[in-house]
Amino acid sequence: MTANNICPSERLRKLAVSDSGFVFDPQTGQSFSLNGTGLMSLNLLKKGTSVEDTANCLSQQYGVTYEVAATSVEAFLLQLERYL
Repeated sequence: MTANNICPSERLRKLAVSDSGFVFDPQTGQSFSLNGTGLMSLNLLKKGTSVEDTANCLSQQYGVTYEVAATSVEAFLLQLERYL
């Protein structure tokens, strides 16, 4: 599965996310915490930023190549899918 196959769903947009990275899923009642990279990714995706543009933002913010950032976003989305 690649980032192109994973579309941020309406479900992502419904997650409650605090500034500290605490995430609450009102549909399941589950909660979890994100690190800074995950928090930035989720906030961008919730706003409707594409996976590719999210990877570009991470690349610029953290000084990594686009490929590394895109792989990280893909891995993040796959991990989120396990919890949502």
